[in-house]
Amino acid sequence: MFINKNSLSLRRMLLALALSACAGLAAADTTYHVELDTTGFGSNGWIDLQFNPGSAGNSAAATVGLSGFTGFDASIAADMTDSVTGSLAGGYSIANTYDSNDLFHAVNFGGTVGFNVTFSGAADPSAQVWGSLFTVALMDAGQTAFLGNYGADGFSLLQLSWTPAATVGGQGVVGSEIYDTAAVSVSAVPEPSTWLMLAAGLGLVGWSRRRVAG
Repeated sequence: MFINKNSLSLRRMLLALALSACAGLAAADTTYHVELDTTGFGSNGWIDLQFNPGSAGNSAAATVGLSGFTGFDASIAADMTDSVTGSLAGGYSIANTYDSNDLFHAVNFGGTVGFNVTFSGAADPSAQVWGSLFTVALMDAGQTAFLGNYGADGFSLLQLSWTPAATVGGQGVVGSEIYDTAAVSVSAVPEPSTWLMLAAGLGLVGWSRRRVAG
């Protein structure tokens, strides 16, 4: 069968553009899934989640949304300090308004404790303000000791740093520091648009192959 070379080149170019767009979207994700392996921590305890500004009064306004909970104990009321709102059923939101914005929640040890965290915030075109820090820690049932191999701050198993976007409408940057690599894992959660672009790219691959085969 005769195949128009220009047509084939065009399809390949479109395919490359679709896949590169998908890769770009994946790199821009601001939602992450956090999992903590608590098999060595007893039967129950507490998780301490904080989102605080790097410098009081000199950090761009930012928020983390928490959802997709596993291993959280709904029978005990959460302790929410400063700019924390929400519920286990509907999700929590923590803003970096104050110096110590803290969600303290009962969890069930012995398996996996997990949640999704989504970052959002104002841009910083001047690049003059500080970012913010999201920290994750675990405590024993009696709230007397932090658990795991925590960092130099004395409690964090994981830190996710948020740097504001440099342009309005741009994408902020999230950095990670895992102190207990045996217990903590973090993975990006693709946005719906990313899955859509991936499906479009794969569909274009299939269409191109059928055209060649036909």
